[in-house]
Amino acid sequence: MKKILTFLMAFLMILSLGWLAEAADPAMNRKLGYFDNTRTVLLLPARYSGSEYAASILNREMKDIFKYPYYRTLDTSDYAGMAVSPSSLPEIAEKTGADIVILPTLQWRQWVFHRYFFDDGDAIVETRAIVDIYSYKKTEGIVRQDRGTYFDTEDEGFVRTVYIMDDLMKKVYKTFPYRRVPTDVSKSLTGETSDNTPKAVMKN
Repeated sequence: MKKILTFLMAFLMILSLGWLAEAADPAMNRKLGYFDNTRTVLLLPARYSGSEYAASILNREMKDIFKYPYYRTLDTSDYAGMAVSPSSLPEIAEKTGADIVILPTLQWRQWVFHRYFFDDGDAIVETRAIVDIYSYKKTEGIVRQDRGTYFDTEDEGFVRTVYIMDDLMKKVYKTFPYRRVPTDVSKSLTGETSDNTPKAVMKN
């Protein structure tokens, strides 16, 4: 029985390694209905603090970028609930066979203040939010960081999470190299392509 279990474990490991080797293989892309130059992406769920709703907007923004036919997203269930650090992205790329690994992060803090002690008007809300998108591309070989920040004070009734996130993402997209239609590489889905990702390193 022990020998059978050992054999099964070894067999499953071989299958797993084979699948990882094929993750970014053009032949695997074609087999799954993609193209030779479709890039495999491991899009990790946002690591966040302060606002689950804002984090859901961030996740949606990322999903809107990495879609068929230019990208093929890999399953991230193995990383659900895991505290992934930016420095671990190269290791994750190697393990999963992904061409690109993306880790969005969000820090969201709000404080409520009253103008005066006896003022019956709306309170003031101070919002401080930071979005960092960490990404690793195998062909580039470094972890990059693209950031958007928002620091402002508004009347309580006018604070809008969607508006703030929209402002943050506009700032991120000024440097973030990936788009729904690629700008970092040739748009060709077959044949030769060139990588023109602007170089960037982690700021922190």
